[in-house]
This record gives sequence, structure tokens and C-alpha cells, in this order.
Amino acid sequence: MKRFAAVWLFAFAAVAAAQDRASTVVAVIGDTPISLLEFEHEYSKSAGVPESAAADSLEAYEDFLERYVNFRLKILEAEKAGYPAKPAVLSELHQYRASFARPYLVDREVMAPILSDLYRKKKEIVHASHIMVRPSMGDPTLEDTLEAWHRISALRDSLEAGMEFGEVAFRYSEDPSAKNSGGPGFRGDLGWFTAGRMVQSFEDQAYLTPVGEVSEPFRTLYGYHIVKVHAREPAKPGRDLAHIMVRFTGDAAEDTTALLAKMDTILTELEYGLPFEIVAAKYSEDPNSRAAGGDIGVFHDLDRQLDKNFYDAAFGLKAPGDVSDVVESAFGYHLIKLNWLDSLGTFEQEYDDLEREARNLPRMRRAEAALAESARAHYPSQVDTLMVSRLFGGIGRDSLLQYFTTLAAVDSLGRIRIATLADSVYTLRQVADYADQSRSRIPGAPTSRLQVVAMADAFLDHAAVTHAALDLEKTDEEFAEVMHSFRDGLIMFELMEDSVWTAATSDTLRMQAHFDANSSRYQMPERFRIIEIESYNDSLLTQAVRMIDEGMSWAEFEAYADSNHYRILNLDTVMVAGPTSSVYDQALQLGVGARTEVLPIRNRYVVLWMDGVEAPRPKTLVEAQAEIVSEVQQTLEEALIARLRREYSVQTFPDQLSHAFR
Repeated sequence: MKRFAAVWLFAFAAVAAAQDRASTVVAVIGDTPISLLEFEHEYSKSAGVPESAAADSLEAYEDFLERYVNFRLKILEAEKAGYPAKPAVLSELHQYRASFARPYLVDREVMAPILSDLYRKKKEIVHASHIMVRPSMGDPTLEDTLEAWHRISALRDSLEAGMEFGEVAFRYSEDPSAKNSGGPGFRGDLGWFTAGRMVQSFEDQAYLTPVGEVSEPFRTLYGYHIVKVHAREPAKPGRDLAHIMVRFTGDAAEDTTALLAKMDTILTELEYGLPFEIVAAKYSEDPNSRAAGGDIGVFHDLDRQLDKNFYDAAFGLKAPGDVSDVVESAFGYHLIKLNWLDSLGTFEQEYDDLEREARNLPRMRRAEAALAESARAHYPSQVDTLMVSRLFGGIGRDSLLQYFTTLAAVDSLGRIRIATLADSVYTLRQVADYADQSRSRIPGAPTSRLQVVAMADAFLDHAAVTHAALDLEKTDEEFAEVMHSFRDGLIMFELMEDSVWTAATSDTLRMQAHFDANSSRYQMPERFRIIEIESYNDSLLTQAVRMIDEGMSWAEFEAYADSNHYRILNLDTVMVAGPTSSVYDQALQLGVGARTEVLPIRNRYVVLWMDGVEAPRPKTLVEAQAEIVSEVQQTLEEALIARLRREYSVQTFPDQLSHAFR
């Protein structure tokens, strides 16, 4: 009761704190307040994670508030000017929605649950055995299925009565490996495994069944099973190992004594500080790893096929650099070194690897099919089977896809309506294009007519998911927020382009006036003039250098390079104000007329000549244009913001930001 009261009080306090932040105003734009809760939400999005946002300074919060208010003002101005209704904006918004919605829906409904499940399970490994009973081969009847269920249930009853699991598996399991002496699966023993190694329904039972117990009967694609879980352990991190091995040469005691004496010598050299890699190269009798300093690669927790003594010693090492005691295996004596550990990272760190694995698992395709089935249930859909019969009756199965593609390419035939979903109509060409791209995912059918119907059905599955995705803004708050943010960013960009950026570059009189008023600020610094010849051919470049050294003028060389070598040699002049951490730094200390040697740079070669120094001077209007445009844009934007702040009577209350993320 006390624990319940404490939890209730904590929850009440959290709700009260959220309500307090929602009522705390940090700014007002016109009649619209911006709450502390809204500020925290927007700031967290810009910071990436709430933990990072909470650690920031009050100055950072104040700066963001000013920028966020300015952003909101620009959105209001863009809406007032009618930008959301402009055809170009609506078109780009539709294209973004169409490209983003489907991946978002598939990730939320299919990918995210599978990856989360895989990640959770990969923290453990399971040792289990199973017994399997198959229904009759082919297409089992209801009677066949019931008979298989009764058989697997009877076998579980035998286990409950005290029969040994391995013996029952050996006698009655219809998994052929159960009778394969010495092989994997013998007597039902599947060994150790982790997530992704078995079909999902089997994996789920293995992870759910308590250690030492037998599951209830369950079904997979292969038949009915019962599973016994022998053990479940936290997964140990993968590790890169090296070893030094001396091989057994015989059974005589004196041979063992000689090997142990050799190991003592190895241990002595290691104790004196000689690197493990050097000692391995000198003494190890493993020809596959000796030249690599004993490195034998990465091993994982499930590599139980290793010699048990070797496995136990290797996975008992705790920190990179640790070396085991002398270990005896079936092959000889070893010293094992742990080079590095590869532990399971956070979900975000493992996401890409988990995604690659999931895309190859049958559960991914089943989840995608379930999503399509769910989406189809929400929309009326139909395949025009009469039209399919008219177009494809009598066509051979072997030539169907080629015939389908050829037919759809004919303009008048390609526009024939063949399927509908909701208020959308789909043509023969659309279905043919989808079938051509997705042929491996479309089930087979006994006749051409039925095969085309299957193609159209698969297309409608795909279309239904797309329809559901495009409806997400009505049902998914996160997606709606993403789309709203994109829309705001888009109309703000259009506003700024028209009223600030384009205005600054197109108003030549304003730029000239700005230049005239500030010309003293636009100055070229002292610059080094460097002549560069570059080529992908170092021997050709060496020949060019010799020609320059022997008196050829730069004008003569430029004509030579242009006319004779198809720009294999390139001549250029580079102006450098000082060190740039580039190849040009090598010419800065040269005297006028001096050059560097041939210098390699990425996939080409260059030679640099110091051609002199240009004194500081005022910039021309053209040279200062980039700076002028930037300054005029800033002036226009500041004027726009100042006008909007006056128009909307903006007020900010930065003192309230001291309560942010508290």
C-alpha cells in the first residue's frame, strides 16, 4: 500500500510539473503565448536528446528563444502572404509526404518492433532441445493437423510422466537430425543459439520457456514442436584473440615434459616484456596464425565448437591485453591473449547491423505481409478478373511476364483499368511495372489468368500500404508533427528567398550604395602569387619542369600544354594570403622564381613556383560582392524581424527560462 501511494504521488507530481510548465509563458506573439513546455519541446528537438538540452546554459536557452520567436514570426508572415496555398509549395509538400510516409509507416509497424525484439533477445543466449512432429507432406487436411497435434501432445505427456527428453527425441522426433549421431540436433539438442538463428515462433518459445521446463506444443512452418530449455545465459561480448601453441607430438611422458619446458621458455620471454606478437612469431606452432603474431580472429559466444578448455579460457579473459594461463586442448598447449572486446552497443549503435540482419529474416516478410493485409482491410479494392481473362486467357505461363510487359507497353492497352483501391484506379501498365520490379515477391499460380490476378493483388497490397501511409497525418501525432515542421520550413524558405535573399542579389542599386558607404572595409590582403602545373603523369610533369627550367616562357608553355597534350598538363595561378594547411604552404618560403620539387597530392602531381607578392589593395565591387550580398541580406532580415516584432507586439520573458528542464 505504501509503495502504491509513493508511485501515485510521483505520478501526480510529474503531471503537476508538466501542467506548471504548460502554464508558464516565456514569450507572447500577438495574442498567442509560447509556454515553457513548448520551448522545452522545440529546444530538445534542436539539441537532439533531452539529457543534452538539460545540461545547456541559460544563455543558450535565451539565444534559442530569440531565434524561435523570429522563426514563428516568419511563419506567420508567410501564412499571411498566402505561401501555403502556392502550387509550387503544395507540390513539394506532396512529394515529400509521398516519399517519406511509406518508409515511416513501414519502420514504425514492421522494422521497429522486429529490431527492438532482436536487440532485447541478443542480450542472452539459449541452450535448448526440441521434438518435432510433422503433419502429412503436401497440403495437410484438418484431420492431418489434428492427428499431428495429438501425437506431439502425447509425447509431452510422456515427458511429464518421467521419460528422458533426449530419448523421446531420438525415438519419435521427425526432425532427421535427432537420429544423426554426433551431429547438431542429435537427440533433439540444438545447442546454443540467439535471436535471428531460428524461425520467430520457435525463437519466441525458447526465450519464454523457463530454464529446466518443457514448453506447451506450438506450431511453426515445419510442424509441431515442444522445446526444453536447458540453460539461458547473458551473451558474452565477441572478442579478437591471439594464441601461442605448441603441438602434441606423441603420448610419451617425455614429450609432454618437453612441451611444458618450451612453454616455460615462452612464459619467461613474455615476463621479460617481449611483445606477445614477437614471441608468437618465434615459437608458435600454429602455421595459420604465427605470421600474424598469433592473431586467430574474432570469436563469439556461440562458437561452442571450440575445444571446451580453449573456449573457457578465452571467454574467461576480462580486459584487452590479458593473457591466459597455460591451457591444454586436444591439439596441444596454448597461451591465449585477448586483443579487444566487441560488446553489444546501445540500440542506436546497433541499429544498422540489426536492420541488415532483419531484412534477410522470414519474419520481416511476414510482418510486411501482415501490414499490407491490415491496410487492405481499410479500403475497398477489386481486381477486374473479367478483363484479366480477356487479355491473358490462353497465354502460356512460361511467356507470361514478357507478354504482360509487351502488352502494357502499347499505349492504348497500357491505359486499360485493371484494379481499384479506395478512390484510385490502376492501369495495366502500373501493375506490369510493379510485377517486373517485384517478381520474386509474387506467389505463383497454376494458370496465367490466376498469375496475373496474383500480380494485381500484390500490387494492391503495396498500394494499400501507400494509402495508409498518406493518411498518417490524421492518425499519427509524430508524423503529423514532422509534416508540419517540413511545411513550416518550406514556406519560411520561400518567404526568405523572395523577401531577403533574392531581393539582396537583384537590387543592384542597393548593393552599389552599400559598397560606396562601406568601401574602406573591403580590402584585399597581401597575397602570394603561386604558379601551379599539375598532371596525373609524373614523368610528363618532370619533362615540363625541365622545359621551364631551360627557359621556356609561361606564355609559350601555356600554348604548348593546350595544343599538344589535350590538357594532360594544367597551368594555373593561385593567390594565397598565408598558410592554408594545403600543398601551397610548401611554396610560401621560396624566393621569387624558385620552385618546389614534383609533389604528390592525392591521385595527381604538382610543381609550384613562387611568382611574387601582391600588395594589399581595396576590393572592387565584383570582388566584394559575396560580402556585400551577405551584409545586405542580414540588413533586410533584421528589418523584416524588427517590423514583425512591432506588428505582433512581441514580448519575451527570459527570466522564466531558469526553470527549463528542471
